Amino acid sequence: MFGKPRAQTPSALKLIPRIVRFDYESVMRQNRYWHGGDPVVTHFFNALQAMFPEGERFFMDSARDVRDMLGKDNIPAELNEQIRLFIRQEAMHGREHDAWTNALISLGYIGMEGFDLKLKRDNQWSKKKLKPLWRLSMTAASEHFTASLAHLFIYKRPDLIEKAASPFRELLVYHAMEEVEHKAVCFDLFKQAKGGYFLRSAGMIFVTIDLLVRLRNRQEYLLKKDGLWNAKTQKEMRDLLWGKEGIMRVLAPYLLQYFRPDFHPWETDERRDLVAKYGQEMQVIDAQQTQVSAA
Repeated sequence: MFGKPRAQTPSALKLIPRIVRFDYESVMRQNRYWHGGDPVVTHFFNALQAMFPEGERFFMDSARDVRDMLGKDNIPAELNEQIRLFIRQEAMHGREHDAWTNALISLGYIGMEGFDLKLKRDNQWSKKKLKPLWRLSMTAASEHFTASLAHLFIYKRPDLIEKAASPFRELLVYHAMEEVEHKAVCFDLFKQAKGGYFLRSAGMIFVTIDLLVRLRNRQEYLLKKDGLWNAKTQKEMRDLLWGKEGIMRVLAPYLLQYFRPDFHPWETDERRDLVAKYGQEMQVIDAQQTQVSAA
């Protein structure tokens, strides 16, 4: 009779900017296909993560610009603090994924530099040409996308983490944890700025198409560089995304939730299950954070 209460960001939510440093290059040199010996899945993650550094800089700029446009005094203190911690978390993610991409470049995948430069130019163009709220709509959609990937890792495709060699396994858990923690920050800021349903939906449509195109271009390049671009690997690429248990097919219901007018990211809470399932990785991350802090 009264309907289901609308979800909202938990009042006791804590965003923890974890500081970690991993050595990717030495592992890649010993085991180029570090995801279960599978070049297609390995290069899927190599390609996906390579978009994160520039993407996260775009996210940070979008959040800052809308926060400054509104004025901190017009934003709840709790949300202001979450924005601050969100920016810190994203800055650390960008640094680690820069290191991952630089390891790829050191191994001879020099074309990754060109992809980075193109994305940087596109981001610079958008900052000049698009209003802050438009950019924030894309950021909020991207955060839902990455949080949905974390959901996928926990409940639907744990093999995508479990077959990864260290330190890539720990990095994926670390990134997933923080994406879950801050998944609603930009969404809540978008609502605070009176962003509308049309703009929110348009952001998700654009982000999904843009991500898939850039992902395919990078993955194709990496496989071609290894001399592995053929009918077999192309089919494996399609199956990885669109097959029966394909990533995009499994993600689709969670991505489509975003188009409900009453949607909120905290309709699900993956934090506890993520820690329970990958407690060993979280211990490694905690130890890594302590070592970095001591240094």
